Amino acid sequence: MQIQQLLGVVSQMKVFILFRKYIKNILIILFWLLVWEAANFFVESRIIIVSPRETFLRLLDMALTGEFWVSISFSLRRIMFGFSLALFFGVLIAAISAKIKFVYDLVYPIINVINAVPIASFTILALMAMRSSSLPVFVAFVTVLPIIFFNTYKGIINTDPQLLEMANVFKVKAWKKVYFIYFKTVKPYVLSAANVGIGFAWKSGIAAELIGLVRGTIGSSLHVTRISLDTAGLFAWTITIVILSFIMEKLFQLIFGRGEKIGG
Repeated sequence: MQIQQLLGVVSQMKVFILFRKYIKNILIILFWLLVWEAANFFVESRIIIVSPRETFLRLLDMALTGEFWVSISFSLRRIMFGFSLALFFGVLIAAISAKIKFVYDLVYPIINVINAVPIASFTILALMAMRSSSLPVFVAFVTVLPIIFFNTYKGIINTDPQLLEMANVFKVKAWKKVYFIYFKTVKPYVLSAANVGIGFAWKSGIAAELIGLVRGTIGSSLHVTRISLDTAGLFAWTITIVILSFIMEKLFQLIFGRGEKIGG
């Protein structure tokens, strides 16, 4: 009976902690909404800023149209495809570079250049060589690639050499060495890089759509709000982009975590 009571108390404590966490987050959101409302009150210019109420009403109106969801679908597919390519090739190139010094010396300068060149320059150069519809994929790819490469490479070279030596002594199979040593060590680096990379992919991908005027995308919708001075629409699309980026980040974390549990 005492054990059941103890379990009941523990369960109530977990509910209380979770409730307190949600209350805290709600209060933080309310605080920034009040700051937003105050800024709107003092600025008194609908071209510069609009109220939270007007923005969310506009977002609701947009969400009831098919065009809104079509734009999200087009942007989502292209940007996440570019991110996926960067994730795959970033990990692959980093793994090869960590094993072959010549490959690292060969790719390091170009990836550093990619990391340093502004997104706008890449977009304009790419626009001269490819169709505008391919721009979000390419720009998201080149933006995220350096992040994935450098973090993965760092994770690989920081793998415990004693574990690798022990695996060699006991003649552990290559695939087991990769999974039980490298994968466990590199995973936090890749996950951290991917979380950052998803946000960069959305920022760069939308910027590419806007510069390239890619039809039927979020970027083209932002362009329309700019030329029509539709500040409420601009704010509504910006909130949409933030929400999409957040959802993609959480989905990636969920899938990655499931993969680990299944593999373990």
